[in-house]
Amino acid sequence: MFGRIFGTITTRIVTAAITLLIVLVNSWVLGAEKVGTIALILLAVTLIQLVNNFVAGGAIVYLLPRTRLIQLFLPCCIWALLTSAVGTLALDTFHMIPAGYSWHVLALSVIYSMASANFQILLGQEKIRAFNIITVLQMLALVLTLFFLLFVVRLREVMAYVYGLYASYGLAFLVTMILVIPSLKPADLKGTRQVVREVFRYGSVMQTGNILQFLNYRLGFYFIDFFMGRAPLGIYNVGVQLSESIWLVSRSISMVQYTRISNEKSREYAARLTLTLVKIAFLLSLASLVAVFAVIFLFFPLIFKPEFRPIHIVMVSLALGILVFSVSIVLSPYFSGLGMPKHNTISAGIGLAFTAVSGWLLVPRMGLIGGGIAASLSYLVSTLYQVIVFMKDTGYGIRDFGLKKHEIAAAVKEVRGFISLKHNTSTIQLH
Repeated sequence: MFGRIFGTITTRIVTAAITLLIVLVNSWVLGAEKVGTIALILLAVTLIQLVNNFVAGGAIVYLLPRTRLIQLFLPCCIWALLTSAVGTLALDTFHMIPAGYSWHVLALSVIYSMASANFQILLGQEKIRAFNIITVLQMLALVLTLFFLLFVVRLREVMAYVYGLYASYGLAFLVTMILVIPSLKPADLKGTRQVVREVFRYGSVMQTGNILQFLNYRLGFYFIDFFMGRAPLGIYNVGVQLSESIWLVSRSISMVQYTRISNEKSREYAARLTLTLVKIAFLLSLASLVAVFAVIFLFFPLIFKPEFRPIHIVMVSLALGILVFSVSIVLSPYFSGLGMPKHNTISAGIGLAFTAVSGWLLVPRMGLIGGGIAASLSYLVSTLYQVIVFMKDTGYGIRDFGLKKHEIAAAVKEVRGFISLKHNTSTIQLH
């Protein structure tokens, strides 16, 4: 399992580097206002995707070992079309999509929703390597298309990024479909209605939590756009993206962890595994935080245009919350994998309440730093809730969260074994 985690971390590092490159290029070529518009387009697509994941999300990973794939795949296709159409109409009605981009949001949502369902199927089948390779290819398609349009065609508009998204999402959809189709064996569809009910029952609780958590991440965007304008939003968005790059370790761990817990179904194993991974994730996230801040603060004049100087205060105001929330990211798969996603939903709801109140109060008075503080408060209280529930459910205490020598030795052994394996492997297979 640790080999898969290290492979996923490597993938996340590559994609984070590509993302950083895109952020830097966009900041220099397009400027803060257009970057803000891109942020709102991505936000709209992501919101629709969150609703789509009521059916095509983590519930697939949980239920796939327990039912036939065809009974999950068909509802996912229908639901993707429905949520993309209704979601785009709703967001456009409430002016949450930048003017002129509604049809693009609709098309991108359909493509990405289908690709996302296929990604979840690959995770449910524990095809982590395939997932990682496609993720890298997807990011490469985005950056290559974007750079071609910006520097060869010289299209210095938001649409350059939108076309890049078409290339990225389209490639992900095609490749994942090629991998999923062989598993779609003809089968009796009897009982599909019951499977759909189970998907909604489990997925609704899990995905409600994901939606609430996403609003924790991004509600501040709307506050800043409303109170300060599009250009400050572009600056805040870049600061958030740089800060959240620290989560690549925790997210890599949690993805593999969730598939393992869902398939193992052992409560004792899940608790022991989660506790160890929480410690590792926190320490690696702390090291990442120091590294990212050192690079940004030391080389800022070489990296960003002067108009992006307030990124410093955004990152500082987010730092503590970002670090603490790395623990929450690893605790969440414990509850979801054991059929207790309600605790993730409650945690997200508590955090969202803090985001809404503190964001409304702080952004008008403190600007960008107020948005960062509001987000940090949200991350702190939501993580605290999960830690308390985890300790009550497992019997662990605060002292158990300290990293033990044997855990360090085991982790080092796994790293050495993984590096040795990669050194002796000359080919990469999608399996």
